[in-house]
Amino acid sequence: MVICAGLTSSRQALGQQPISGRGGEPIAAARRTAIDARPFLRQLDASAVRKWMEISSVCTMAEFELFLGPLAEPERKLLDKMASLTAPIVTRVHFDDLRSILKNGQISSYFEVERLGKHLLHTTPALENELYGAFDCVFASVGPPDGSPRYGDVIIRLRDSVRENGWATPFSGMDFLYAVRHKDARKMQQLLEDGKTLSSKRTDPLSLGFDDRLTFSHYVVTEKHWNRALAYQAILVLRNADDSSAGKQVHERFRKMLATDSHEEFWKLFIPAREKDLPPEQEAARVPFGYLEGKFDNRFLLDDVTAIEVPQGKLEEVLAWPMAREYRALIQSVGE
Repeated sequence: MVICAGLTSSRQALGQQPISGRGGEPIAAARRTAIDARPFLRQLDASAVRKWMEISSVCTMAEFELFLGPLAEPERKLLDKMASLTAPIVTRVHFDDLRSILKNGQISSYFEVERLGKHLLHTTPALENELYGAFDCVFASVGPPDGSPRYGDVIIRLRDSVRENGWATPFSGMDFLYAVRHKDARKMQQLLEDGKTLSSKRTDPLSLGFDDRLTFSHYVVTEKHWNRALAYQAILVLRNADDSSAGKQVHERFRKMLATDSHEEFWKLFIPAREKDLPPEQEAARVPFGYLEGKFDNRFLLDDVTAIEVPQGKLEEVLAWPMAREYRALIQSVGE
């Protein structure tokens, strides 16, 4: 996702209404249409969307199992190992938004922020709302030990139990439209920020329509399968690593993951921290084995948080805020 500073502060000002009140409904509707083009008439509710996601996720895992099989012994070991691990679930926010989050006791979706009457710096593009109902979602990375820095400088670590209300895809909606659908997602987003609408005609290179939502729907993974999905992603990365120096380092990193007994070390090997300006070979050697962007309904309560890590030099400032008093035990400096 990209920061959309041009997003206006109300649904009306965006010139659109949400396709549904629930994240995921647009892609569930696309899958329903795909099985029969005649209208079903009955409205999709949150329960039906959730049941569809669970069915879709089971099918996706079965397809991975079929197309990857038979698995080599190290690959089976990775599946077994990951079944016993807990993937880090981390969200990141901008420091300027932290005061309001502490005051409200929650991390909110775009529409939930609007309901609360707050207008925060937000990283949810209107384009993703058109694709799958993103304005009703809060987001967290599944796998990266410290989350994704591009979403903010404050690291918020979440309890594993939040996964019970989540679903995920292996990329953001913006990345999907660019990398998978080969569209100029930034230009499409800018059109929405300018108050324009996107065409649904397939011949329009800046269109967003049924085919996009249907394709995106095939990537949905529910929480019961997150670790298995990450393992399958890792197996694909391993198999596609060549005999170059970078490829050999990928294989070595895989072996180290299988050997380590450290939860922390495993995930740092699985998704190495990003470093700027690396030579291409080193960049290739540090390719992540997998990634999931988790999507959750409406909000995370701070009861769901295990730690709030603020940038170095900001700890005393945050602890002095009146709204931080209740959460002092959670707040620490990055790297502590």
